Amino acid sequence: MKKGALIASLFFVLNLDVAANSRADTWYQIGYDYSQRGRNTDAFKWMLKAADAGHAAAQNNIGLSYLHALGAPKSEKTAFSWFDKAAKQGLPYAQSELAMLYYEGRGVEQDTQKAYDWWLSAAKQEDEYAQFNLASLFLEQKDIKQAYYWFNRASNNNHPEAKTALDTLREKYVE
Repeated sequence: MKKGALIASLFFVLNLDVAANSRADTWYQIGYDYSQRGRNTDAFKWMLKAADAGHAAAQNNIGLSYLHALGAPKSEKTAFSWFDKAAKQGLPYAQSELAMLYYEGRGVEQDTQKAYDWWLSAAKQEDEYAQFNLASLFLEQKDIKQAYYWFNRASNNNHPEAKTALDTLREKYVE
């Protein structure tokens, strides 16, 4: 095969990937627009197309749809499966949702270590809910120093309950 033909073939393959991503982005946007109008069944249909094409945010939203019965039947196992796909692509929101399912044993066998691992991954990406939940886990395990550290990070990222948790921690353990 000639060098020019190989490069042209490679460009064609790469271009197909870009076109597929563009379609998935379009489907995601259509689904998002429907969701903002409360049309959950239509939103689910379009999000699912994007999710099946590998769109991480759409996969997360499909997980939420199954978890909360929004345009889809409630199924924690199916929600878990979609969160897992998005989490493995590095989406911190999905990692945090997956961690909570592991922590609570919803849709999957309860596993605190896996919950910790996923919350830590999301927390390092500045997800304030993962930071708060990680801090709560440390507090539950009586690791006050780590709890304080993660509540502080969550507070800096504007988690709605983190400042109150920090104040309570200070009152109980510092003063």
